[in-house]
Amino acid sequence: MTILEKIREGKNGILVIGSHDRIVQSMLDFDFLSGKSEPSVRAIVTGGVSAKKFFFGDTEIIIPCVTHAAHLPQETLRHIYWGFNVQSGRRTLDSTLVFFDTIPHALGAVLFAENVPEAHATELLRRFSSTKLIFGAASVGFLVSGAMKLGAIGGIDPIQISRGKFTARGGVAVGSTSGGMTNELIQAVVNAGRRISFAAAIGGERFPVTSLSELLLLAQHDTDTKAFVYFGELGGVDEYEIVALMHAGKFTKPLVAYIAGVIDEMFDEHVQFGHAKALVMRRDESARAKRDALRNAGAVVPETFPEFLSTLHQLPEHPINDTNNTLAPLMNRQNSILSTRAIVDLEAIPVFVKKGALVKTQEHAYGTAVFEALLGKAVRSKVAPAFTEAVFRLLIDHGGEVSGAVNTMITARAGKDLASSLSAGLLTIGPRFGGAINDAARAWRAGIASHEKTEDAVERRAVSGRHIPGIGHKKYRVGLPDPRVEALAEFATLLTKHPHYDFARSVERITTGKNGSLILNIDGVIAALLLDILSECEGYAGEELDELIDAEFFNTFFIIPRTVGFSAHFIEQKRNDEGLFRLPDELLYTREAHSSPPPASRKKKKKAL
Repeated sequence: MTILEKIREGKNGILVIGSHDRIVQSMLDFDFLSGKSEPSVRAIVTGGVSAKKFFFGDTEIIIPCVTHAAHLPQETLRHIYWGFNVQSGRRTLDSTLVFFDTIPHALGAVLFAENVPEAHATELLRRFSSTKLIFGAASVGFLVSGAMKLGAIGGIDPIQISRGKFTARGGVAVGSTSGGMTNELIQAVVNAGRRISFAAAIGGERFPVTSLSELLLLAQHDTDTKAFVYFGELGGVDEYEIVALMHAGKFTKPLVAYIAGVIDEMFDEHVQFGHAKALVMRRDESARAKRDALRNAGAVVPETFPEFLSTLHQLPEHPINDTNNTLAPLMNRQNSILSTRAIVDLEAIPVFVKKGALVKTQEHAYGTAVFEALLGKAVRSKVAPAFTEAVFRLLIDHGGEVSGAVNTMITARAGKDLASSLSAGLLTIGPRFGGAINDAARAWRAGIASHEKTEDAVERRAVSGRHIPGIGHKKYRVGLPDPRVEALAEFATLLTKHPHYDFARSVERITTGKNGSLILNIDGVIAALLLDILSECEGYAGEELDELIDAEFFNTFFIIPRTVGFSAHFIEQKRNDEGLFRLPDELLYTREAHSSPPPASRKKKKKAL
């Protein structure tokens, strides 16, 4: 199996060495547009952070960062076959040696940096020229259409990648020492109605590790490749490698070449062009001499660049199977402010209490221990600990967007420890977030104790301008119920009587008649059912329930599980290590000190008067 076949078969996992986020994102965009199910970039070797955020399509992903390749898990290393080294020229040798020492099964790499010391370049050449496929130094990359984009080759913008049409396999190989011209050749081939099989820039430095002849031999032995397009320039003798291969019959596919730099003949002295070896040192290094040699070997070598572009229309065509992925998901992407995962799948909460099955089949040792610790006495029923564990399962987390989780994450990103970050999240708990269970219990107790009609209790609250604790939700509403409430409601079927739960539901029927979002929420259902369980199953009388309410017993059913959730968010932020959080300016309304309030504030104040 050739190295190109290995890449097309899936040996295309990449380790990025150094930091160049725009190029990394372009490689991920190529993966997505090529129809891949997962990104090729597996990790990044860089300092200062533990992870970086990128996009795969329009989905934000986290790529792990390490200070040394050896710090990666063996499972990750096993799937890495290529290195993309963007470190500086003076560090390229050492970091490349570390890469291959750590991942000996790796197939090759791209060395992006310019000005790699020649002694370092020759050392890489000596060690790897016959065993690894290494492009550079000063290479923009290596591309295998539909399979791997290693570097900036083909462009770093999604639109450039789309226009290059190399997300599907083609039949024309492209190569050059020049990175810029490699990208130009890709576009020229596409404009001629052909597609790329693979493309590479061997690098503009004087001693590239992979030679031009090796690149031609890749094309010769590749069944996809039907022709080769090459751009060269004056200086050096690389083109004579092609000549030798063609004369020896080792490269037999059509070759179209353009050699730039005949203008050098117009000067009295030879001129140094862009690349290190783009300088004529002897006669056979001139652009004209190399053109003549290639023609004599059988290559098509037009005199002018327009003629060169026209010749591309004569190249063999290749069947095209484009991918289905479009550019739309890659446009207008916005980075998240905070990166976090869903600790609990709130959309798939099972109704795990059905006909008492949960109570009958599980012992709930943890729920028993917690309930007894909070009450200071042994539990009498299986329902109380079962309810405790059910609530804890459901309340561990409600997403990273809630205020307590946000405060925990922001504090973690400020570099604080677990206790400090957890405290920041827990201190957010109050009547508007999580702390309403106790207030809801007080409201349901008052409703039952006063024997007041539900309609009168609701109206009295409305007249006084007070919200009803345990009622209302920002996300859920009539027709879109909170799955946590639906799950816990099953506990009512385990009780002979449930007056507090019935009262809460009667309040809900009235409030939802006014506003569909004024449903019985998770705080309200926990409070109601816990009151009923304590009464029926644990034998608590009215005064004892009032004592528990005064002691904030009911809020512990939020604080205990959410402590676990906040801790999980803390650990995730430490692992992501995204640095100090700062709110984007565009999300703030700011005004100069001592200025008048914004129009909305003035309007509200006038109405109040």
